Amino acid sequence: MSLALYRRYRPQRFADLVGQEVVARTLVNEVRSGELAHGYLFTGVRGTGKTSTARILARAVNCDAPVDGEPDNVCPPCLEILSGASVDVLEIDAASNRSIDDMRELRERVGYLPASLRRKVYIIDEAHMLTTDAWNAFLKTLEEPPPHILFVLATTEPHKVPETIRSRVQRFDFRRVPAPAIEQLLAEVAGKENERVDPDALALLATAAQGSLRDALVLLEQALGAGERPVTVAVARRSLGLTDPSILHALVSSLAGADPAGTLRAAAAAFDAGADPRQLFRDVARLARAAELVALGYPEGASVGPDEVALVADLAAIAPAGLWLRLLELVAEAEMNLRQSVDARLLVEVSLLRALRPPAADGEAAAVSALVARVAALERGGGAGGGSPAQAPPVVSVPLRPTDAPDPQADTVDGERPAEEAMSADPAPVAMASDVGEVIVEAIGRRDLSTVDGWTAEWPVAIEAVARANKGLAGVLRDCKPVDADATSVTIGTNGRFHHEQISDPEKRRVIAEALSAIGGRPVEVLTRFTGEERPRGPSGAVSDITQAVLDTFAGSRVTATRLHDDARLGAPRSVNGG
Repeated sequence: MSLALYRRYRPQRFADLVGQEVVARTLVNEVRSGELAHGYLFTGVRGTGKTSTARILARAVNCDAPVDGEPDNVCPPCLEILSGASVDVLEIDAASNRSIDDMRELRERVGYLPASLRRKVYIIDEAHMLTTDAWNAFLKTLEEPPPHILFVLATTEPHKVPETIRSRVQRFDFRRVPAPAIEQLLAEVAGKENERVDPDALALLATAAQGSLRDALVLLEQALGAGERPVTVAVARRSLGLTDPSILHALVSSLAGADPAGTLRAAAAAFDAGADPRQLFRDVARLARAAELVALGYPEGASVGPDEVALVADLAAIAPAGLWLRLLELVAEAEMNLRQSVDARLLVEVSLLRALRPPAADGEAAAVSALVARVAALERGGGAGGGSPAQAPPVVSVPLRPTDAPDPQADTVDGERPAEEAMSADPAPVAMASDVGEVIVEAIGRRDLSTVDGWTAEWPVAIEAVARANKGLAGVLRDCKPVDADATSVTIGTNGRFHHEQISDPEKRRVIAEALSAIGGRPVEVLTRFTGEERPRGPSGAVSDITQAVLDTFAGSRVTATRLHDDARLGAPRSVNGG
């Protein structure tokens, strides 16, 4: 059975390391001068050459005839190490040898001289998996090892290696390999294998590897395994489970246009075509990141192909603010969940819908979102009783806090005049400063807010505005309604005594008045009126205040059960409503 490509083309010299020039140059200089450290820490993402470099270093320090700091790979020590037969070069998997007993055993073996080589080399892979007790047992040995010992620790998570260990070794950080360098390596490997692979397919594989040479070689072997020659972009895309570009572009365009149905259709098409859920997330995240960077004014960081530059510019221009950032957060969360046993398709769909329909936030964000949605509905002519869109004047956004910076992309609404011009040409009502915060003054289909009908139509907006200052009071208002209005006041009626007492409280009435004034664009006085039926109360069998509040809240209810309680004044238990 032939070896996998990533094993067959493992680097054999420091000069063969791709994308790690700094690491290679430093180690060559140390080997050439003989000034080697007793311990090294190699860190970096998977597939960047950490273990391969450790093996090269093991051969270089034991080579009989090193060539300018490089192993010659032909002398007996080098051949012994290359064949894996050397007992003096030990690779230890810390994931399965992580206990204190394993480290004690290693500490005992360190004292023995090498069997055949000049130096014993211990390569501890996934070093971050060692337990705290194991690190403690290993610390003294690492601090003062015998002169014939060399330790190389390799890890993808250096922050999990104790500081006491990191301070005693030389650390080398292995970078992600740039895509052009990976592409060149894949082309060389394909040539040595006498395989025909299109340059565009190589570029696609190099990008999909995300900086890992090992992943890139595995992906190339996977594409070659499809059996089609030459390996085209379409073949590579199918072998990787990548989303068809047209489907992917339709998906992100639907997201930018706030089109849930179109988004789900595109996701369904991607799954029907065999797209891998994790890869679909990565493709979407790549374009979302690019669109966010373009929107922020950093297009050179987008890293997209020439065929996607225009698409990303459109995505950045039409998407609502915060959509791409929210989507990136959801994708990162969903990718973690994909590691568990879940319905991958359902998870993808839910994540996309959550990006389009974020949960209502507390405070100002929820109210502003509700008002913006209402403006959008009125623009589409969906507002009940609203005027036709053709006759509607523009929307004016009025910030109440001077610290709020203007949005340069919000100067026009659907091609209409700029907001400043609209304010000067058509004096729309201006919102008053209040504790309620920023409000949007609707000039589209403006109701007559000096009538009961006008305020009744705007009552949901009023409740949302009150909720920004007092959520409990907003809940009370949902069971109330305007019963009278004129140019300067609104009378709120309620059928329940409890509700009437709440909205009659001076402080709560002030909150309501500020919200209504902000919506109406002028000072509005709030009056209250009890419109329900008075219930008789008597000294015996009277309904308690608490019970009456419950009855007022749930209109049409009646008391069917009671609990006895001690009445301190009567000195004896009594029943509610005559029990």
